[in-house]
Amino acid sequence: MIRKFDFDLEGRWIEFVRPTPPDVTFDYWGDRLLTLYDLVKQPPLKNTIVHWFGRHTSERNALTAAILGLLSAIFGLLSFIVGRLQLVLAVVAYKIPAKPGFMKYLSI
Repeated sequence: MIRKFDFDLEGRWIEFVRPTPPDVTFDYWGDRLLTLYDLVKQPPLKNTIVHWFGRHTSERNALTAAILGLLSAIFGLLSFIVGRLQLVLAVVAYKIPAKPGFMKYLSI
């Protein structure tokens, strides 16, 4: 069963007593033990909401959410930097008044 289904690799320690023959198969219990092994490794979800998320969430969706989160963090940082630059520009413009004839150049 260790060779066929990759169960319990630490179970080979008994081979110092007697070698395991290569033709040993578990015809009746191999599939059942594999099903039990899968249930132990990935138990069924108990909560209805968690079960729904488990069915509708895949690795691709998780990767997409991670990429979108990273992009939103980058754009948030960029907007923070632009806001700070606008604040600095407003303070500088407040401290240095415009010349009296400056508005005639801005009229449309």
